[in-house]
This record gives sequence, structure tokens and C-alpha cells, in this order.
Amino acid sequence: MASVLLVSSNGAGMGHLTRLLAYGRRMPHGTRQHVLSLSQAVPVVDQEGIPWEYLPSQGASGLLPAAWRLLFAERLTEVLHRLDPDVLVFDGTHPYRGLDVALATHPRTRAVWSRRAMWKPGRNVDQLAKADWFDAVVEPGDLAGAADRGATVEAEDVVRVPPVTLLDRAGMTGRSEARAALGLPPDGPLALVSLGAGNINDTDDEVGAAATALRARGVGVCVTAPSIADRAYAGDDVHLVRHFPLSEHFAAFDYAVAAAGYNSFHESLRLGVPTVFVPNASTSLDDQVRRAEHASRRGWALSTSTLTGGRADGVVEELLARGGELRDQAWRDDPGNGAEEAARTILQVVGEPAAHRVRS
Repeated sequence: MASVLLVSSNGAGMGHLTRLLAYGRRMPHGTRQHVLSLSQAVPVVDQEGIPWEYLPSQGASGLLPAAWRLLFAERLTEVLHRLDPDVLVFDGTHPYRGLDVALATHPRTRAVWSRRAMWKPGRNVDQLAKADWFDAVVEPGDLAGAADRGATVEAEDVVRVPPVTLLDRAGMTGRSEARAALGLPPDGPLALVSLGAGNINDTDDEVGAAATALRARGVGVCVTAPSIADRAYAGDDVHLVRHFPLSEHFAAFDYAVAAAGYNSFHESLRLGVPTVFVPNASTSLDDQVRRAEHASRRGWALSTSTLTGGRADGVVEELLARGGELRDQAWRDDPGNGAEEAARTILQVVGEPAAHRVRS
């Protein structure tokens, strides 16, 4: 049976790590898996029963970039020689220098780059040449792919699969079980507000504006643990939720107000939570604005650049009125989960001759 080393970059959230776990879940029983991650959230891998290791990112380590690249290359080289995996899968949009050096020391191990698209136009173009470090490139699809104007659109020799999420609807708990698991009230409408750090009581803040508009309409507000400061947490109609993967219990929520990152976008649409997307326009690469606007045009969700300045009331009213319509349209247009096809592609690489890798 094949052995797989799953390597995730750091990123601003858990998207890279979660995508690798989606692949891992769909590999045949007996496939030996190991995770090496730069994400501080990597202990959640314990729940998958997969051994893992943490390697601090350059920022977390406090090292200068050149020193960290040397550390990364040395650590990855050691892991490759110790585990001797058949294939390494790197998920990220920026393969780190040193990865190529480590792979060159262990030519038996094949390498796959899992690279989501939807890059901002003109950004990160130089990274595409690093495809030469890998035996294959797998691109998890984007439901908003028709609006993609980024550098990966014209990339060749890429295996493109449908959008990837950790769960499918069949893997979700029912409404009652989900609410009980999260410690939420069994009755009444609830909305998940997931917009990053914010103040739940400040209407000049995106989180606060969303919460105020929802509560004014009798909808309880749920926020993920990192999304609310302790000083701002108050009230019986505001609930803190902690669980990984939270998508397992999405049936607990009647609505969502969320940023438009890859995972939150695809989980909300594919798992049936009517959503208002408030895209983060300040990301360095991920084109959340185009993604959210495309969803709005297709009738899958609502999109707004901000909820502040009095805009939240109208947007929330529309969400409550059209929620079922939006959910049903998103389901009708869902192409299915690409995780199984991606996992199959990764394992097929194991049996193929090694590609000619180029060291930078």
C-alpha cells in the first residue's frame, strides 16, 4: 500500500490543511499517511488518526527568510529520509524554496502540487515555473471558476478536478444532533457569522453590524472561537462555537454571514447554508471579491462589500426572504466533490516514472 506525506503551507486559515485531509479521507484503507504542516492548527489532525509534525513558518520562527529556508530544507530532507514516502503532496500557492532541494535528495519520492486557483490578476505569476519541481499539479476547482482571471487559468499540464470540500452532505449530522453537539438552543433560527476577528456589539464593525441586524430579526448569532474577542462576548442570543470540522454540524445553522475564502465559500454553498458573503478585498492573492460576486450573479448567495454604514439591515432582510431559493440554486449547480478524483490522481503518480525535476 502506498505511503503519502501531506505537506501544508501556513496560510491565513485552515484551508490548506483541510484540503489535504479531504484527499486523505478518500484514499484507500491502509494507505499510510503523515502530515507535516506549517499551520499552528495542525493538532486537529489527531482526530483523523494521522500522525503529524509541526514545522514553524518563517513568521512564527522569527528567523530571517534565508535562515528559515535552510531550516525548511533540512527538516523536510530529514522527514523524507525517515519516512521514505512514495509521494509528497504540497498544498499551497507558493512552494517554498528548499522543497526542491529536499526532493532532489530523495528522488524515489514522487511529488504533487495541490494548487487552488482564483488568484488576483497579475499576482504570483513567477510561482507557476515551480511546477517543474513536481511530477503533477492538481487544481481543486472553484465554483466561481468562470470568473477567474488569475495566472493559473492558462496553465498547462494541470489535472483540474471539481471543487474540494472535506465533507459532503451525506457526512453531516442532522439539525437536532448538530445543535446538541455545539451546545446551541434546539429551537429558533440561528446564523453563523464568520468574518474574522471583530466586536459583536460594534455596528461600525462587520461582525457587529451583521450580529445587530440578525438579532433585530429574531435570529440567534453564532460565532466561531477566533471571530470574537472575549471582551465583546455577551448575551443569550450570541453563541460561541468550537468544533473541527465545523462543517460537520452545518445543519445547525439556518443562515451564514461569511468571508469568501475557498473553504468557507464552498462549504456554505455545497452543504446548503444560505449565505451573505462579505469578501476580504485585502488578501494578497485569493480573489474573494470575484468569487463572491460570481456567486451573487448565479443566484447561489448574496454578496456585499460591507455590512457597515447601515447596509446590514437590507442585506439580512434579503437573506431571510430568499434563503431557500439561494440554497436550492446552489445545489442544482453543484458539480460534486473533487476530493476523490484528486486523491486518485495523487496515487496514480506513484506508479508513473519520475518526471524531470528542475532545481532552482
